[in-house]
Amino acid sequence: MNQKLQTYNRFPDYYDEIIRGNWYDIDSEVLFLDETMQKFWSWKEILEFACGTWTIAKELIKKWYTVTWVDLSEQMINKAWEWDFQVWDMTSINLNREFDIVLCTYNSVCHLKDLEAWKDFFQNAYKHLNKDWILIFDILTLFEFENISRDFKWFFNVRWDTLCLEMFKQWDEDIFKWLIKMFVSSWKNNFELVEEEIREISFSIEKIKKELEWVWFEIQHLEDFHFGEVTAESERVYFVAKK
Repeated sequence: MNQKLQTYNRFPDYYDEIIRGNWYDIDSEVLFLDETMQKFWSWKEILEFACGTWTIAKELIKKWYTVTWVDLSEQMINKAWEWDFQVWDMTSINLNREFDIVLCTYNSVCHLKDLEAWKDFFQNAYKHLNKDWILIFDILTLFEFENISRDFKWFFNVRWDTLCLEMFKQWDEDIFKWLIKMFVSSWKNNFELVEEEIREISFSIEKIKKELEWVWFEIQHLEDFHFGEVTAESERVYFVAKK
């Protein structure tokens, strides 16, 4: 068995089956977003940051939303088989136009490296919004990260390959790291071991609210994606903030 070390290079081959298919129910996600947006406004032109493989955008377009999409990972974008993407960092891109909604799902904001990067994202989202319109994003909470890093190991079989996902907490930096081991089938019953490491970070609900308000966002709604009411034990929380 050969071993090859990479960083978020091969995992996009399995991303839809594991994250946006197995882990989260896409239909429930789109229904939740649609109902959330319908509560506030009727017409929506969306800028989606960290769009991944276009899974959410594709479903929202079916519901007559207009979507512009951005992602930093060219590997992700290549999986979408679309050519209208912007390959750019969501903390610094400038499209020189404004939208009704800025959307960032699947705890993508947690992949930003530190609190300063989160602030840059909030400021950039604000810049790209029409007045009185909204930013929608979700996070995995610190409670959830602590739970996952305490005792988590998940195996998946995708086609002929096997994947193992583990999470660890790096105490000196207070960040969380996914270790992904991919046993990729090759010729003559051989397997190649490919390892990738993906880091994430999160903050308390109150700290995130404070940073949003510092950018002049007005918090409209917080919701636990699974249970509705946000509690100290919420695992995944959606923020809706108005410009």
